[in-house]
Amino acid sequence: MPSITAPPTSLHPAFAAKYILGDELGSGGFGFVMSAAERSTGIERAVKFIYKAKVPASAWVTTRSNERMPMEIYVLKHVRHPNVVRYIDSFEDSTFFYLVMELHGSQWISPTPTAPQQLTQQTPEVQLPPSPPASPQLSDDSCDEDDDIAARRPPTRRPSCDLFECIEQHRRLDENLAKKIFRQIIDCVAYLDNKGVCHRDIKDENIVIDSDYNVKLIDFGSAVLLPRRQQNGQRKLCLHSKFYGTVSFASPEILVGKPYQAEPAEVWALGVLLYTMLFGEVPFANPTMAIAGRFAKPKVQVSVKCMHLIHCMLTPSASKRPTIHQVLAHPWLRS
Repeated sequence: MPSITAPPTSLHPAFAAKYILGDELGSGGFGFVMSAAERSTGIERAVKFIYKAKVPASAWVTTRSNERMPMEIYVLKHVRHPNVVRYIDSFEDSTFFYLVMELHGSQWISPTPTAPQQLTQQTPEVQLPPSPPASPQLSDDSCDEDDDIAARRPPTRRPSCDLFECIEQHRRLDENLAKKIFRQIIDCVAYLDNKGVCHRDIKDENIVIDSDYNVKLIDFGSAVLLPRRQQNGQRKLCLHSKFYGTVSFASPEILVGKPYQAEPAEVWALGVLLYTMLFGEVPFANPTMAIAGRFAKPKVQVSVKCMHLIHCMLTPSASKRPTIHQVLAHPWLRS
């Protein structure tokens, strides 16, 4: 494999002068993620190469200065929270946007087959899933990658360091650990709501986690900007028809094909996430059960307050679910 210490000449000159490309961290139909070391400091970053031609029409933002950029870059440039992956830099050329972010997380490895809860910390790394699928109006034809970049991409990627892998290695998380992790996530989502942002693809694979169980939310490719709050504190009703998330985390109103509000659907997805963390499996075996809000009785006992929160978040009726701020104030998270 050719050395990547001399980046392809087709890379953005300013990027190539600042970073040395490393390993592949993730890939998808609309982009790929690689590590990159800062030439001046040696600090490793994550770089998401986003195909311009594949960004859905609904995922572009035009700023007040008339600058056009993908929603993912726009959001990360305008938010700052300890549990959101931090924006570092961005570039663009004729084919790609380059989104440079902090690299967070630990590789979750079981040292022995009989000790799945013993973990070792490896070099920090991150896996960022691809941007959402293109809308039907866009062509499904793949955009050819730059030959130089593709030729230099390694054939294998680093292992994941997301919450999915963490749960897999633990089999399930005990209640206190789940609470520590979930509180960070809820605090983050509540912050985003105050900023007028809804992630819309909350799941364990979009949360990176280190060996101290500090988490960061990643992949804002499906995010939407929420209407401004009115004087009464409420937002105008805004319904969405397209769903870019994961079916097992989709709310009943999405599964039946109704126009949906992003915020209640987000709370549902968070309920699915909490259940998965605690019990090591998703709550609903199929969409029919999810639509009815029927999940199997957990095999492991948790506190009454914890189960109350799960039931509230997994209420089939969107209007009866708690808001993200009510979730944050729930006694289970405050105890």
